[in-house]
Amino acid sequence: MRILRHIIIIAAIIFAAGCEKENANTLKPEPPMYGYLEFGEEEIPIEFVRPSYGGDWVMVMLSPLTDSSNLTTNAIIGLRTELLDQEHDVERIYCIDDYVVVYEDPQCYYASFRRLQSGTIFMSKDESGISVDVDVVLFDGTPLRYHCDKLPLQ
Repeated sequence: MRILRHIIIIAAIIFAAGCEKENANTLKPEPPMYGYLEFGEEEIPIEFVRPSYGGDWVMVMLSPLTDSSNLTTNAIIGLRTELLDQEHDVERIYCIDDYVVVYEDPQCYYASFRRLQSGTIFMSKDESGISVDVDVVLFDGTPLRYHCDKLPLQ
């Protein structure tokens, strides 16, 4: 009987040690692959990018979704090639002629033909990737921000 009691006590100690709570501070989610897009008060992790370059434009599509066949939430940012490598005030360049900013998700759509209220756009492209720095206010007052150095050219 005494041996059985010792076995039960040892089993209880082992079981209790196995149930130790994990420290919440040690479990951190992986950061998004391409940073965050700030839309209004929301921070959207970017997991998919599709660059487009050639001719007169450099454009980047950004999305939190990883399935490229169903990108229902995305942002498109583009700038004419002759405007690359300089920061531009959107009040001094022309919507659609010089820059494109589109945001779309299941609840809202901000079309490229709507002029931005204010802000700046910077894009550059070299053999190692495309850098984007956008800090703008959309036509209805919603802020949109994104910064990432060297998005892959894919």
